[in-house]
Formats: sequence, structure tokens, C-alpha cells
Amino acid sequence: MGATGTGGAAFWATQVRAMLGLELKKTFLRARALPVVLVALLPVTLLALRAVVHPISGGDPAPAAEVARVYGHIFQLFFLRLVVFFGCFGIFTYLVRGETSERSLHFYLLSPMRREVFLAGKFVAGLVAAGALFSVSLALQLLLAFVPGVTTNGTGYLFAGPGAGHALAYFGVTLLAVVGYGALFLALAFFFRNPMIPAAILLGWEWINFLLPPVLQKVSVIHHLQSLCPLPVDRGPFALPAAPTPPALAVPGVLLLAALLLWTAARRARKLEVTYAGD
Repeated sequence: MGATGTGGAAFWATQVRAMLGLELKKTFLRARALPVVLVALLPVTLLALRAVVHPISGGDPAPAAEVARVYGHIFQLFFLRLVVFFGCFGIFTYLVRGETSERSLHFYLLSPMRREVFLAGKFVAGLVAAGALFSVSLALQLLLAFVPGVTTNGTGYLFAGPGAGHALAYFGVTLLAVVGYGALFLALAFFFRNPMIPAAILLGWEWINFLLPPVLQKVSVIHHLQSLCPLPVDRGPFALPAAPTPPALAVPGVLLLAALLLWTAARRARKLEVTYAGD
């Protein structure tokens, strides 16, 4: 069902830009986006509580280097593995499944638009929304983690010391995570009526990654993301050692995976039909 449309790259880019504005308005600037926003702000809430409670308790400010080490654990074990993972699941699966549940998918499929352009528009909209949301969350986390009075010389460490380089690395890893997980969940939305089950399996795979043989550890998004983090974290006594993936391979590896997933989803999108019954 639906026309494939014609036109060159400039025409397709115009369609993607039009979709971007429409998707941001009808999907992300409404109350339905509130649960994802709350999930993204969970680490901010925890760090804000620390910033409030610590001075009241009369504790001494923590050294900046120690705070940086602790935040490395928060970023990798909580923000990446849970917040970004579930946030991307909510955003990117809804881009397709939401259209089905609201019975509006046929408007796109009947328009003079190639299915690949439809997919690209959805993916770009998800990238903009998720990238902005998690970047704001990360910025607030870093400011609260190194707030003066709670962290010794936190401002100097974050803006003039090694914390500045760490922050840039965290932002880069966050955006790369959005690309990788976003492509993964968008593809799942095209192949599964209920993507929660395969997403749960993927979550389990990402979480037991440190227990897997080194070869299998590399068959995951989280391994490559953690290889790019500025500070290593202790993975526990049961973790099997695996060499980090060099940045020159980790970044292209995640991007190549995302491209492969989007190519697979685009092939599926060409055969996409509207079947609202049972949704």
C-alpha cells in the first residue's frame, strides 16, 4: 500500500525535513513524551538529592577525582545501560508502533514518499529528540556531580581540569549510544508487533556482557560504548577480561551496525502494509 514517490536527493531531503518538524510536534512535544523525560532525568534527580542532602548532613566535600571515579560508574552502569537504553526504546519504537496504535500510519504510506525516506525521517526525528534529551540530562548530571560545596574544586576540575575532556567524551558516547540503540529499536519496531520481548532479551545480553567470553563481549553495543568512556569501572570479580575496542574501531563499528540495521529496516519498510486489526 502507498506510493513510492519520485525525485532526487534534494527532494527526499525536503521530505525528511518536513517529517522532522511534524514528528517533533506530534510525538515529542506532547504529554505522551513525559514518561521518557522522567526516565532521562532519573540520574539528575539522584544527584540533585545528593547536592541537597550532603551539606545538610555536615559531610566534607569529596575530592574531585573521587567524584569523577564514582560518576564513571553512574554513567556506565546506570545512565548508559538503563536510562539511555529504555529511553531509546520508548522513543524509537513509538515512532512506528505509535502510528499503528493511533491508526495514522496509512497517511504516511499513502503519501508520495519513498519508504526509505519515511524511515530516514523517523530516525532523524528520534535522533534529534533523544540526542537533545539525553544531552541535557548529562549536562545537568555533571553540573550537579561537581557542584561547589559538595565536591572540592569541582568547578575547576570540570571546566579547566581533566573533567572537561571527560565531559566531552561522555557527550560523544551518549550520542553514539542514541545512534546505535535508536537504529536497533527502530528496526525492531518494523519487524515485531510487540518489540518489548526482543528488547528484554537484548537488555539481558547487554547486562551479562561482562560474563561472556571476550569474543561474544564484542557482539554488543555496550562493549564498544564502554571502550570509549574516559574512566574504566570495576566490573566485579566474575567478569571475564576483554580488551577494550580501540576508538578507531569502536566508533565506526557502532555506526556500521546502525547503518546495517537501518538498511534491513528499509527493506522491511518497502513491504509494510497497514493492518490495524488487533493493534
